[in-house]
Amino acid sequence: MQLFEQDRNNSQPILGDIVDQFFAPVQFDALTQLASEFQRLKARIVEVHGIITEEKVSGVMGYFFSGNSSDQYGHSAMLRHTSSFNEIFSLDGALNDLTATFWSRALNQTDLQEHMPQARRRQWHECLNAWRQRGYQRGANPELDMPEFTLDNLRATIQGLMARRAEFLAERVDGIFRNLSRSHVTNTPEGFAKRMILSHIYSDFGTTDHDREGYIHDLRLVIAKFMGRDDPRRDTTTHLLNLARAHRGEWIEADCGSLRVRAYKVGTAHLEVHPDMAWRLNGILAFLHPMAIPESARTRPKRAKACGFKSKALFDRPISNAAAGVLAAMGQYFTLEPSTSFRREYDRKFVPNTLCVRYSSAELSKHLLDEVSGVLEALGGVACNGGKLKNMRYWQFAYNPEQVVRAVAVSGQLPDAKSHQFYPTPAPVAERLVQWLDIQPTETCLEPQAGQGGIADLLPKDRTLCVEVSPLHGMILREKGHTVIEGDFLAWNPGTLFDVIACNPPYSEGRWQAHLRHAGALVEAGGRLGAVLPLSARQQAAELLPGFDLEFSAPIDNAFAGTSISVLLLKATKAKTKGGQMGLGL
Repeated sequence: MQLFEQDRNNSQPILGDIVDQFFAPVQFDALTQLASEFQRLKARIVEVHGIITEEKVSGVMGYFFSGNSSDQYGHSAMLRHTSSFNEIFSLDGALNDLTATFWSRALNQTDLQEHMPQARRRQWHECLNAWRQRGYQRGANPELDMPEFTLDNLRATIQGLMARRAEFLAERVDGIFRNLSRSHVTNTPEGFAKRMILSHIYSDFGTTDHDREGYIHDLRLVIAKFMGRDDPRRDTTTHLLNLARAHRGEWIEADCGSLRVRAYKVGTAHLEVHPDMAWRLNGILAFLHPMAIPESARTRPKRAKACGFKSKALFDRPISNAAAGVLAAMGQYFTLEPSTSFRREYDRKFVPNTLCVRYSSAELSKHLLDEVSGVLEALGGVACNGGKLKNMRYWQFAYNPEQVVRAVAVSGQLPDAKSHQFYPTPAPVAERLVQWLDIQPTETCLEPQAGQGGIADLLPKDRTLCVEVSPLHGMILREKGHTVIEGDFLAWNPGTLFDVIACNPPYSEGRWQAHLRHAGALVEAGGRLGAVLPLSARQQAAELLPGFDLEFSAPIDNAFAGTSISVLLLKATKAKTKGGQMGLGL
């Protein structure tokens, strides 16, 4: 294999604000230890091969294989399927496997393989596995021959790859551009546009092409560099594409809104990058093709054109890509119960509405575990100990959290509590409010700021409509079985009235007044409006709700965690008028 290409002629350095440190630091004494370990194992393999292939040993080895061709459960052992004794103890096969293993260890030890452009990753993969193919002959295709694992080769390879990390960034962008579909006019030949199309991402069987997926992951890595974020894990890109495939035709946002993906049945994936990302990608592309990329394509737009990337003031709490990777990999918690089968000692018993994480791994630091825990608790999870499984922690939810947590892992963000004014209604306050409203068996209900269901969970689900501005909270409500309208309550006009409205509106900047007035307009004659309000509402509510009889509770101090405000409960009953009721059209 040709380890390095010659430096490109007329290459120019990439600006320091674009290139970041790509690889984990490596000490060359560690490479010396790796090379020494390789030589020791190589010598042992050669020694064992010499012993096993002696005539007095090889002549009886067949009896060991045939006599031990099944395990204790009656299953066929792997050696039973081997063609011959000589194939098992082929010296070339063992040494090739050893060499491939140690090259992989060297690349992983320095993070090189993770951060290579997809084309180079594929080249290394082909090189380290070509010897496994039938008919392979060393020297027939030098590009596919593994280099010998010597200390000199190892040092030269690592030094060369690390010295070219700036070109790696450019090559990654170039690889993305070269793999855009040429049959779609959306993809322009003079550089990146804000929308791109990649073909053959999905097969006819619904699986994702690993190689094509790698180019999308390269794009996410570059975007992470632009945004100053840590690198996303490869498996989170797999989750992103799987989520897009499950919701074909819908835009799936990722990486704090800087990237959107939409999958189609024909196997293509449409990608949209924020306009601020497109011109920076073209700036990198111009490093490799300075004469092909016009100046207009690599100039920051003075004014962004209208596109799907709207300002999301409510979603300004990013989570790290490291935390997103942990969230994406979480699975359902289980306990170990004595097994009734003779094949195993224990059976797994899965606990509904849970997610768990193993935290003994060196990669999962206390800081990272705290961040993951904070995200899960923000989604309604309650942390629990793993019982007998000492290295496991799990979170219990009031709903199935798997889809919600994976959506958070893909988007890389959470609704910010302050800007979103999301302060979950404490259970005692919600219970007191709903009990006071005295909902009858035939009455229809509305929760106009439903959040994660603090009040809505206490209302009759078959007769309740929830309105929620946060798509993420909308997912949680649907998982709980609620009927949800996603949008801004103040801009919503249902065309119907409700018998009971129960709410906890946002307080900041006088928003509770606007929400209370709009809610009052949706109450049926003779119906009730219940709300959790600041103390100042006692003086202002009558003006906001003309035609209502108002009742107030005593002040409730320090009701909300993280705040010091006092609140009260309002029960407003609308005067009855002639005419029939208008039902809830669910």
